[in-house]
Parts: sequence; C-alpha cells; structure tokens
Amino acid sequence: MNPEARSVFRLHHTDGDLALKLDLDGAETQRPRQEFETLTRLIPVFTETVARIVEPIWYDPETIGLLTRFVSGPTALRAVTDDPSAENLALLGTNGAQFLNTLHAADLVEEIGYWPEWVLKRLTSLASKTGQRMPQIGTQACNQLIERFRQISHAQRGAACLKTLAHGDFHGGNLIIGEAPTGLDMTEMRYKLGLYDAVDYLTSLEILRPDAKTELTDLGLHPALDQAFVETYSHDLPREVLRCAMLGKWLILTFKITKARHAASSFQRAKLKRLLDRIAHMT
Repeated sequence: MNPEARSVFRLHHTDGDLALKLDLDGAETQRPRQEFETLTRLIPVFTETVARIVEPIWYDPETIGLLTRFVSGPTALRAVTDDPSAENLALLGTNGAQFLNTLHAADLVEEIGYWPEWVLKRLTSLASKTGQRMPQIGTQACNQLIERFRQISHAQRGAACLKTLAHGDFHGGNLIIGEAPTGLDMTEMRYKLGLYDAVDYLTSLEILRPDAKTELTDLGLHPALDQAFVETYSHDLPREVLRCAMLGKWLILTFKITKARHAASSFQRAKLKRLLDRIAHMT
C-alpha cells in the first residue's frame, strides 16, 4: 500500500459538508468500493445505538473515490493530545468502547482460543534486524523481553476469546469525538479477535498522553482510561488475555523504534521512554 496515494478532502455544500477520499490505487485494490459496501451494510446496525459510522454517499465507477457525509469534531487522538485530563480520558475510553460494542455485535460472534505465537514471531523478526534497522534497545534486551513475553503468554495460550467483525485499524485517529462517537476508515475490516481493536485503540491514546506522575494499571494505562473502557465494553474480555495482548503491542512498538528512527526524531526518543516505562511496569 502506498500511503501517498490516499488523501481526504472536505467539500463544502449547502446541504451539509461532505468528505471525499481519493485512493489512486483504488482501481487495483478496490478499496473505495469495498469500503462503500461495508459502510452501507453497517449503517442500519448503528442506527439505534449511541455510536455511529460515517454515512456513505457514493463511490465512483473508476473506484478511486469515496464520498461520505462529513462528521465534525476532533479525533480521539487529537482530543487526548489537547486534553489529557482524567475526565477526558474517561470520556475517550467510554466512547471507544461504545463504538466497539456495536461493531463487535454487528455479525456472528465465535468463541475461539487466544494464540500469541504470531506476536513472538513478529518480535523475533524485528529483533533480528541489523545496522541502523535494529531496535534501539539492542539485541540482548530484545531477547530478554521476548523470553519474558513467552513466559507471561504461555499461561494464556488457548484461553477463550471472541472472534468478531473487527475494525482492523482502530487507532484513535479513526474515531471522531462529536455528537456521537463515529468510526472512520473501515478498509481493514475482517473477522479476528475483537480484543485487538481494544488494544489498538487504548495503546494509541496512551502513548500520546503527555507524561505525568500517574500510577499505571496492569495494562500500562492511565486508570481513568482503563476503567472507563473496561466498564463500558459489553463483550467478554478476559483481563489476563487483554493484559498479555497489551504487553505484546507495547513490545512491538518498542522494537519498531530502530537506531535510525531514534537518532532522527525527538518524538521517537520520548516515545521509547514511555514505552519502556510501561513494559517495566508490566514485566
């Protein structure tokens, strides 16, 4: 996927503003058509709930454009950056869970086992990079953390979890906080463990939260964000499995900060410190 091939424009209209998403790779990927069909199918599911998805209007026959209603309001990522107070974190936790409550019940739900082997493979692959592409924390530290994750995750192997219709890319930039929490960018939707939508959302908000002397929960989160999300999310979400999946995500994000990225970006250097704080707290 070429990220430069995709762009979004706001179109002003007397009957209400519209959002035009252009995908220059759309003729090949069929992404605009597929997203239009997904949104059209899900609109009735969200009609009677507190959460929403963007309303599809049109996709062009060349399949490089998708038109939807424009939804005003900041994304959850912008909201947590602008206001990291406990009160706002609780609101964002509630809003994210409200959206996932509806999405994860939109189709058949199946109970399957939790198998963390893919995380170990991903971590091992990232740890094997060399030169400027190797993780900033070094090979020895990577190997120690991989072994620690292996020990922690072993007890959760096969634990019962729910396979649902999942967003697939549910970071805080894909949720608008407006009159109703509204989901965006449904291009990666597929059936998988719903807990990974929760993990993606929670980590994306927590990692942008400005540093403060706040005791973290066992998920590596601010207590207000953790409590509001967990209390609002209505599907079965075993705490120990969620904790294991959160740790796996924190580790992957840590291993992705290479020596090159660390040297080039003050943001990446600050991010690494936050990640290591959370990992140390959880391991």
